[in-house]
Amino acid sequence: MLMKVALYTPAYNSSPGSQARVDLIRKSLEMAGHKTILIVGHEPQLQTAYHVLGRRLLRLEGTWKVMGKIMSRAICKQRPKAAIMFLDVCASAIPYLKKCGISTILSIEDLTPEYKHYDLKSSQKFYQILSKYAEQADAILSSSYTLSKRLERLGFKAIPTPIGLEPYVSLDEALVRLNPPLLLHAGQLNAEWKIRVLLFLASNYKMIVHNFGKLADKLNHPNIEKYREPTVRKAADIVKRAHMGLILEKRRAYTLTRLYFHLSLLQPIIAEGYGPWIDEAICLGLNLYPLNVIEEIIENYGKHVKECAEMQKKLAIPHVHKALLSLLE
Repeated sequence: MLMKVALYTPAYNSSPGSQARVDLIRKSLEMAGHKTILIVGHEPQLQTAYHVLGRRLLRLEGTWKVMGKIMSRAICKQRPKAAIMFLDVCASAIPYLKKCGISTILSIEDLTPEYKHYDLKSSQKFYQILSKYAEQADAILSSSYTLSKRLERLGFKAIPTPIGLEPYVSLDEALVRLNPPLLLHAGQLNAEWKIRVLLFLASNYKMIVHNFGKLADKLNHPNIEKYREPTVRKAADIVKRAHMGLILEKRRAYTLTRLYFHLSLLQPIIAEGYGPWIDEAICLGLNLYPLNVIEEIIENYGKHVKECAEMQKKLAIPHVHKALLSLLE
């Protein structure tokens, strides 16, 4: 049954990764024939409650009730048949949406207590309240297999729904990229160690780097070209000429949109760092290579790109979102 589906997210404008995730799910829904409406939560009181006073306020159920009323108003006003909400605290809106007769799907992208480094007592209280609200959802999704396993240990049953991708580059296009080899770093420049690694690599390779993050101004080198675009599609048009993707990350992220972005561009991925996102790549069957393998990839570029092309087919929309689409049939 085709229906009107609302997608609610408070992080759309502040996180390029969240924006890509929501946009891809929205496209899958529309490819399946559903009508969609994007609702971006801008409510200042919610932003304050989450980012400024969250550790104190989000352990109080009264805060959740207030948040839920505010979020649900914006959604109910659009009169959708179903709503997908992209943040764990959005579970607070579920009881109010139910009263409006709206089917609810909660997509947990990350866990706030981990993301915001809550202490144990605050974390336990948060999860206790989250459980009370989330259990009322018609379904719970997660952005990765690793996060679903973590949620299961917390008592939540979540359906893994990978971020997915749109193919931006064909195999033929990737195989005729011009030399010299070009590396792409599409992540934030927010740590000194990333700057050091990028400058080290720039002494031997030309690079394209996303001009985003608190340390972006510190990264300057003749071999580094910077880019900054408002949408993933526009960014892809600029960076698709790069031969390889470079991921530098040391944080507890259960998945990275960049894994899918580089596959959409058929770029073998060089990775340095740690976090559950590495386990997620293994779950997906995706190869990540260390820095010292760059030359080997250059020498056997066709082989590595063809492997990327197989993964691109596997993770392309709408197929990768079939579990979600089946919930709306």
